[in-house]
Amino acid sequence: MTDASDIKSETPEKDDAMPQSGGLDVFQAMFWLSLLIAVVAACIAIVRPDAVGQTGPVLLIALASGGMVFLVWVLRGAGRKLGMFPSRGAAEAAASVKKQPFSWINTLDEAVIVTEAGGGAVAANSAYFELMKDFGASSEGERALTVDRLLGANPGLSAPIYRLSRSAKAAETRHEVLPAIALGAENIPVQFEAVVSPLEQGRTLWRLRRLAGMTQALGAADARALFVEDAPLGFYVAGANGQITYMNGWLRNFLGLPDEFGDLKVDDILRPESVKVFKRDRRTAEPLWLDLHFRARDGMETQMQTATTWTGRGPDSVSRSIVLAPATAKMSARDRLTAVSSSRPPKGEYDPLFEDAPIGVARLEGDSLSAACIIDTNRTLVEVTEGGAIPGGRFADLFVSASDDRDVAQLLTSAVDTPILLKTKTQPERFVSVYITLDTGGRPMAAYAIDVSEESQLKDRLVQAEKMQAVGTLAGGVAHDFNNMLTAVMGFTDNLLARHPVGDPSFNDLQEISETLTRSAELVKMLLAFSRQQTFKREMLNVSNVLSELNYLIRPLLDERVTLKLRHGRDLPMIRADKGQLENAIINLSVNARDAMVEKGGGVLTISTSRATEEDARKHGFEFVAEGEYLCIEVADNGTGMPPEVMENIFEPFFTTKDQGKGTGLGLATVYGIVKQSGGYICPASKVGEGTSFFIYLPALTAEEVEEELAAQKPEATPEPANRAPRDLAGRGLIMLVEDEDGVRNIAVQTLKARGYEVISAADGEEALELIQENQGKIDLLISDVILPGIDGPNLLKKAREFLGDARVMFISGYSEGDLTKTLDEERAISFLAKPFRMANLAERVKEELEAA
Repeated sequence: MTDASDIKSETPEKDDAMPQSGGLDVFQAMFWLSLLIAVVAACIAIVRPDAVGQTGPVLLIALASGGMVFLVWVLRGAGRKLGMFPSRGAAEAAASVKKQPFSWINTLDEAVIVTEAGGGAVAANSAYFELMKDFGASSEGERALTVDRLLGANPGLSAPIYRLSRSAKAAETRHEVLPAIALGAENIPVQFEAVVSPLEQGRTLWRLRRLAGMTQALGAADARALFVEDAPLGFYVAGANGQITYMNGWLRNFLGLPDEFGDLKVDDILRPESVKVFKRDRRTAEPLWLDLHFRARDGMETQMQTATTWTGRGPDSVSRSIVLAPATAKMSARDRLTAVSSSRPPKGEYDPLFEDAPIGVARLEGDSLSAACIIDTNRTLVEVTEGGAIPGGRFADLFVSASDDRDVAQLLTSAVDTPILLKTKTQPERFVSVYITLDTGGRPMAAYAIDVSEESQLKDRLVQAEKMQAVGTLAGGVAHDFNNMLTAVMGFTDNLLARHPVGDPSFNDLQEISETLTRSAELVKMLLAFSRQQTFKREMLNVSNVLSELNYLIRPLLDERVTLKLRHGRDLPMIRADKGQLENAIINLSVNARDAMVEKGGGVLTISTSRATEEDARKHGFEFVAEGEYLCIEVADNGTGMPPEVMENIFEPFFTTKDQGKGTGLGLATVYGIVKQSGGYICPASKVGEGTSFFIYLPALTAEEVEEELAAQKPEATPEPANRAPRDLAGRGLIMLVEDEDGVRNIAVQTLKARGYEVISAADGEEALELIQENQGKIDLLISDVILPGIDGPNLLKKAREFLGDARVMFISGYSEGDLTKTLDEERAISFLAKPFRMANLAERVKEELEAA
């Protein structure tokens, strides 16, 4: 097509430069007048020679000249060349030229039309009128239809025609390759190249040139090829050198390319490895189904499946490719980044082993593990990484080290032989076990990632539980031996106090020892509570009643700046627990809450109850609560709160954030042990600056269990008057005492004998069983330690039951085992006295048991 600059150079600057053949001009008139005068003069000279004198030679010359002019005029050839003798129809042609000053456009072989500033047609060449006939349009009189009226009504051409018209109005040059359209009665697809160029006086030159390569580009002269441009899938044509000669609208929009993509090659829209795959096999005529990674203008890469066919050979070969639209075609780049399907383009065959595998799988490509890129991934890996695993991304960038700051790329080298544990970069983070496989060339081929977050949490909780159990076992063992020693020391101290009453010089020292022993006993109780080895006397409780009674004990413990609120839930279930221990746990939590709020200047302590299930617990983030019905006790404050590093250690014994001397570090450890021994869960939640909440979930009793408990309960004894006289602890009866600790056994035997009882004692279970058999039917009360060498207390009771008859039974111990708690639950006639105890308490309990018998 001729350039616009060339067209402008051919445009005449003035209309005078064109032939003015509207009739004979002045030169022709003068020529013919002179010729007429010469002829007339010659005729006069011949007719009247006397009037002209000696003019013979002149007349002969004039006559000869006239004859020559007449001969030239007859022959016309020379006249037409000189423009003095127009040919037949020259006048009409001259008139047409005057009406159409752009007659030079007829010399062009393409369809051309000139329009004025208002858009009306000024001139058009014959090729344009022929094009109008092909479109079935007729000119309005002698005027041609403008391009926008001729082609603008076609839906596929309206957009480019509009852009051309806008450029024409702005006096700008614009080039458009129009989409293919059907032309003629046979509906043959053709494609035009349209150009608008500005002319002088606000006029515009429109040129339409038919593209000869349209049939080759589409591969068929079929009307169905017209739908390629607007098809809902991609299509592009590229040469052997990679030059893209055509790309349809869908693919241009998906890649973010303009309609005029200019000098575009496959290297610009495909990843380098995809370009190699694209050009790899051009010899076969069969369609090549390939998975190629297309790179959009915004840098976003998407894997799509293509079907490519090649025609021709060598440098003249041409490819035509169909691109299947993935599910993300209607999404924005941001949406495609996190969409589950963004990394799973459609495939020829659905592979459920890959797509729906419960573990994350990624196909990798690269020369090393550090540089390996993802070329495809399944749904699970996308979900685990929350959209981070996308084709084109570096696999190592998805994770961080699970234990230290080592580089993930280095850690991945170990994943070839054995799986390694890594963390994702998501929030919250997840733990994944990663395994890498290599191809025959030693390059990364595939990666497998298994989400082990729950397993890792279970391991952490198991390690924590084992640690707590180990500490508890140690604490329980220490407490047992310490209780035995405390009991003996308390007994002998009480005897000394009895012989050194008030006023004795030694009384104050003995009293100080006694008070220290009491505090030590309380410390041991806390250790036993944490180790879950204290003896529980569980009973059915209505927690609302327990809290109402406990309200009067808690309020005096709180600071005046702290407000206590109790909130009782509706339809609360009954529970089975040790009332005293449950009260102890709530008091410990309340005291801790008080200290946290006093640091902040005061606050509100809220103790609330509600019916709950494991689903309610999991809403608060406590996933480890087992399935079932629970009573929930929440102790909440709006104090200073705790950071995560403190929360991890709050239940460990002797861990405290209080100042030196202001806390033992056993408060929360005690609460933890009480709740665990009750079969429940304690779950803390805290935010720094907002406060802390402790949720205690205790198993709820079923309706059948409640009925059994009510049936087994005995009527409560009438309480004795508070101002009753001191009780006489003396009595009569045979008591069997079994205690392996010599100090405790000796002081107990001494105390009971002093009260008038007859006592037989044994240091182990075997000796005790023999004595019981020897005194069959004579023993009134059996007092036995729980932990004994050989036969322990509960087993001794089972073996000696038939020899004891109606004798009462009382166990004493520094801590208990599961067998004793089960025995106390099953046989309500058995009583228990916890070590350490004072001898007065022992004498009083013995008196009660024998009176009850």
